[in-house]
Amino acid sequence: MWSLFGPDHLPYRLLLLARMIDRQASRQLQQEFDITLAQWRVLAFICAAGPATASTVGLSGGIDRAEISRAVVRLEAKGLITRKPDRNNRRKLIISPTKPGRSLFVRIRDDRRAFFHGLLADVETDERAVIEAAIEGMALKISG
Repeated sequence: MWSLFGPDHLPYRLLLLARMIDRQASRQLQQEFDITLAQWRVLAFICAAGPATASTVGLSGGIDRAEISRAVVRLEAKGLITRKPDRNNRRKLIISPTKPGRSLFVRIRDDRRAFFHGLLADVETDERAVIEAAIEGMALKISG
């Protein structure tokens, strides 16, 4: 599949690479931490960005609403997050990490960083900057 459409389909290759990374992450998160990729994304967001609503988490990563909802329910059942009504709008629930949730976040974050460092081990620093600029440029064109 990698060379199916030729070298002028870089965005397609990026999509394939992203899916490969997601599959690997999903397996690893489940095996090593007993957490799904969606649960990790929720936990990572609220630990990095601060308490938020489920819709904010979903919008930030383009994640399906139902997937976020299931992840939040399971994270709460595991004692990794809490949900409390928003002071300004009691219908909205604010998701916050618990102490065990923050601890798990740090462990997984460090593990993911090591994985990403391994992926980039053979890529020179100046090449990384070019790749980053190219990806950002494509993202800006898409988002308008």
